[in-house]
Amino acid sequence: MPSPTFVISGLKLINALLRFLGRNGTNAVAISIFLGLFLPGIAEALRILLTPAIFILLTLSFIRVDNAAIAQQLTHPLPAIAAVLWQMLILPLLATLICLTIGLDQIDLGVLTALFMVSAAPPVMSTPIFIWMFGLNGALALTISTLALIIAPFSTALFAYLLLPDTLQVAPLSLATNLAMFLIGSAGLGRLLYYVLGAERISQATDHINGINCVVLFIFAIAAMDGVTDFALTAPFKATALFIGVFAIAGVQLLITFLIFYPAGKQTAFIAAYGTGSRNLGLMVAALGGTIPELAWLFFAFAQFPIYLLPWILRPVAMHIGKTETAAP
Repeated sequence: MPSPTFVISGLKLINALLRFLGRNGTNAVAISIFLGLFLPGIAEALRILLTPAIFILLTLSFIRVDNAAIAQQLTHPLPAIAAVLWQMLILPLLATLICLTIGLDQIDLGVLTALFMVSAAPPVMSTPIFIWMFGLNGALALTISTLALIIAPFSTALFAYLLLPDTLQVAPLSLATNLAMFLIGSAGLGRLLYYVLGAERISQATDHINGINCVVLFIFAIAAMDGVTDFALTAPFKATALFIGVFAIAGVQLLITFLIFYPAGKQTAFIAAYGTGSRNLGLMVAALGGTIPELAWLFFAFAQFPIYLLPWILRPVAMHIGKTETAAP
């Protein structure tokens, strides 16, 4: 049986590690996606943790919600509603129309599935946490993410029907139920922890919460990299093309969204753009029953690179926006 001294030392080590990860979150997350490539042997075993990881990430977001801040967002809901309509309806509709116009629906099922996932998925669960880490309006980011999740069961089912009529493997009602359970369950647990721990303790544990977020993202990254290392070694040119492609798609979505929302203010535009460029493809993989074409799975895996690297890449931009808006009269 471990001695009390050993247990205390272990807890102190965990505490220090979480604090370190929390204070260096953007760097830690960026490194973790590359570490996932070097651990292909355990990726398959960790794949079963994809769904729990998504649930935990959303719960961590709800733990940090300030009720007063959310209430303030709801008194001026236009920015959040506009961002959600753009992310979940307008942008995927434009992508669908372009796809059908150029006949992409006749080319490859894997390409269609990838297009569906990257355009119709809601923002990643960790978006509000990173927005908070940037020192920006995390309550707005969480409001956008929550509203996106609420309509996701209906919007994703619609675009899946338009793009993937022969491969839709889950009924819209079942999809709506699954995503609603995710939202209600994680929100309930997050708010319960908030009230049990109290706002003051939550505030004091910011670094630790960020650190836990980094650990969960690391586990998710390893699971998502299943098969990627072998593919990169056997087909390096295709892997390079996919790598460049996922960054291009994320960058285009992010830039267009920022320009469209710029009149609402730089911070609002950045928050809307960040969520648009970081889509929760994991939810789409689960919604399609986990059995998707190989190309679509590889796209999902490679798409984790911009998702994991965007916090590191965009941190200087976010910090600049935060400073300029703080300094503004």
